[in-house]
Amino acid sequence: MKIKIAERHSHAESSEALRAYVVEKTEALERFFDRIISVDVVLSAEKERQTADFHAHLTNKKVITAKEESTDMYASIDKAVDRLRRQLVKFKDQLIDVKERGAGTGGEGGEGAPWSLEKQIVRTETRFYKPMSPEEAAMQLDAIEKGFLVFVDSETDAVAIIYHRRDGNYGLIEPRR
Repeated sequence: MKIKIAERHSHAESSEALRAYVVEKTEALERFFDRIISVDVVLSAEKERQTADFHAHLTNKKVITAKEESTDMYASIDKAVDRLRRQLVKFKDQLIDVKERGAGTGGEGGEGAPWSLEKQIVRTETRFYKPMSPEEAAMQLDAIEKGFLVFVDSETDAVAIIYHRRDGNYGLIEPRR
């Protein structure tokens, strides 16, 4: 995980100690969510307002932010890291719920329900992602750990599907016009 710290204040007496404190607190976040790519931290001080602003970039292009201010910079950092931790735990729980719902739909028909020749369409989730290149879609597919991903190709502005092939490569399905 990369940590980038920017300081915006006039006094720099405890700058190194403050940076070490931010790095220590930020690295501890990996215990709660291990897919953090980088964290950008902006520390700013204006008179009595000490502000800590954190932006955590996750593997699936999600950015989680936390901004706190108080009269003490260390307290602001603690509050912001705590808020970020709660958001990461909540996001991780959501990912687990989605994964369990997706895995649970396959075996529901066999428990006490009579077998039916009629097949049903089961909707598991609906997502709208920003347009992305096929390479970005492949990274997103690995991050969500599903078999396929429907996305809008940023080059053609058309819906496309990327999937895992049995040989370990990726397959790409693009519509014809």
